Amino acid sequence: MMQDLKKCLRTKLIELNIFTLRDIGSDVDRITAKRFGQWATRLYGLDPNLTVYEQKDYRQFLSAHLQYLQGLCQLSIQSVNNSIDEFLTSLLVTVELLSELNFENRLNILTEQIKINAPILFSRLLSSTQSILHGNAIISTYGTNFNYRILAYGSRYVYAYTEATIYDDECSCGLSPNCTIQGTLIERNSSRKIPLKGVRMGCTPSQSFLVSTLECFYDQSCLDLIQHYTNYENSLTPLSTTNLSHFSQNTTIGELINNLFIEQWSTQINYSSYYQQCSPSICSYTSIEKFNIFHTITVILGIQGGLTIVLKWICPKLVRIGSKIYHHRKNQSNTVHPINTNQVSSNATYNTTIQNTTWNNKITSMNIRLQNNVIPRGQSIFKMIFVIILLICILVGVTVLSVYYARQ
Repeated sequence: MMQDLKKCLRTKLIELNIFTLRDIGSDVDRITAKRFGQWATRLYGLDPNLTVYEQKDYRQFLSAHLQYLQGLCQLSIQSVNNSIDEFLTSLLVTVELLSELNFENRLNILTEQIKINAPILFSRLLSSTQSILHGNAIISTYGTNFNYRILAYGSRYVYAYTEATIYDDECSCGLSPNCTIQGTLIERNSSRKIPLKGVRMGCTPSQSFLVSTLECFYDQSCLDLIQHYTNYENSLTPLSTTNLSHFSQNTTIGELINNLFIEQWSTQINYSSYYQQCSPSICSYTSIEKFNIFHTITVILGIQGGLTIVLKWICPKLVRIGSKIYHHRKNQSNTVHPINTNQVSSNATYNTTIQNTTWNNKITSMNIRLQNNVIPRGQSIFKMIFVIILLICILVGVTVLSVYYARQ
């Protein structure tokens, strides 16, 4: 029975699609999957040899940031789908059929757990990856966290060692991977630096991108600067600000990751279909009522009325039965007759043998009479016990029936 219930509920969850997701990432998701992916693959104007740019020129990180954002969006969608699949394949087993309110409350609790756990698992994955890279002091291919230094001792010995890069507030990449500076575009053969809104650079492209925002992609002038310095052929249009979102333009990528780029979660619950799939064969309910003195009086009067009717019918019969038993016992009582002395004296002349025989016959006759008296008494005791038990059963039955009819 329990296995059938599990199968029923599991099939119901899958068929009804109780847990559905809508607007995953909203604009962020759509842009990441299409527009940012196109930008990352069409930056033909960038020199493939990124070393020609200054170390703190944002053009070194631009392509990496766009590709990383696209990958984050895809991973978030995959993570959400995995969480939904895990939820839909889980079992909802209850002792009894849930009411509509309890059913909705139960599913709301489960979906809230999914909303909380899914971003945590995704964030832990990224955090563990960053911790491994920083803990092992892996040098970035962009040379933005550590640099090799050459130290020569005389003409025969040369030592190569690494030196951590220092960013704002004297933050060293050797101590923290979160060191960043403002992202800028640096003109060649010039010291002019053009800052980009919301863009950060740091020890690694991935870590610095987490503290960056998408403000530049909402601003046309900022996009024009990127288009000019990257020689991007197509025109760049900013992100639309007309679509309502609970994320502001200055929301960091890290905050978007913590929300899995999701604008809104939506659940659809259909209790009627759940009831049809797992409807019970028998329904019962329990009502709790307050103490009512009138109801108690009615029950007592009902019991009294029922007992009056039954006893009025059964008492005469019981009296007649008792009377018959009494007369029957009285008629079976024995009478002791005296012995005629004349007859005894006339028989005194018999010999000793005849007297003994006669005496033995009398004793035998008396024993037979005594046995006849004992047998009826034993039978009468059993009859009395049977009658008493019968009366008790009748009274119990009458009481139960009286209470039942009184409640009805």
